[in-house]
Amino acid sequence: MPTVKANIAYILYNKYELKQVEISEILDITQPAVSQYIRGSRGKTTELSKDIEGAIEEIAENIYNYSESGKLTQEKVDDMMCEICKKI
Repeated sequence: MPTVKANIAYILYNKYELKQVEISEILDITQPAVSQYIRGSRGKTTELSKDIEGAIEEIAENIYNYSESGKLTQEKVDDMMCEICKKI
């Protein structure tokens, strides 16, 4: 799970330009954890297949879109995270 969250945090920060605090609230983690994920000092120890990387990219995009529309809930985030974990 840390690898998935690290990748999602990285995408949300670099591609969608969300603030670290926003990402921490969305992923239900601390802001320092987000900072470490973005720097790559935490959570990037597992190599992922191209399929999983694509699924993570899609989840990050969905999280961003739901967030922008004001329809993002913790339940939606949890459901998306469960879906990616099933694929791993």
